[in-house]
Parts: sequence; C-alpha cells; structure tokens
Amino acid sequence: MKPLTSAEIDQAQSIIDNASPGTYELCVLYGPKWKKVAVPTTFGKRFKEAVEAGRLRRITQTGVRDDDVKTNNHNVYIVLERS
Repeated sequence: MKPLTSAEIDQAQSIIDNASPGTYELCVLYGPKWKKVAVPTTFGKRFKEAVEAGRLRRITQTGVRDDDVKTNNHNVYIVLERS
C-alpha cells in the first residue's frame, strides 16, 4: 500500500492543526472533507501508518487495546494540545 502523498500529509496536518484537542474518529476529524476521500477504508489505513511513522504532528492513536477500536472497526485518534 502506498503511503500518504505529500499533498495528503499537508491536508491532514492542516486539519489536525485546526482541530481542538480531543478524541476523534477519522471521519469526524475530517468533517465535510471526509466526503471527498475516494476510498475511505484504504485512506484510513494509510493515515494510521502516517501517524505510527510520526509523519503527522499533534496526533496519536489512543493505543492498541481492543477498546481503542470502535465496534465498527474505526480507529480512534487523540489530537494533542498545541505546544
């Protein structure tokens, strides 16, 4: 699977930078922009890989416990406080 492109990283970082600190599913974090994601499942996997690789600032996964993934198999992310 291809990693997020530079343009996708830039867009994701902009969304993160404008988000309030808190816990989000990816579709909620992206808001109306989520409708423009061509293949949400694939994008979600690529986004998760970018977070794990440290390519995005101010965001982390909630963890690796079973309760950190919703029953709909969506990962949950934490947007951190601005430093």
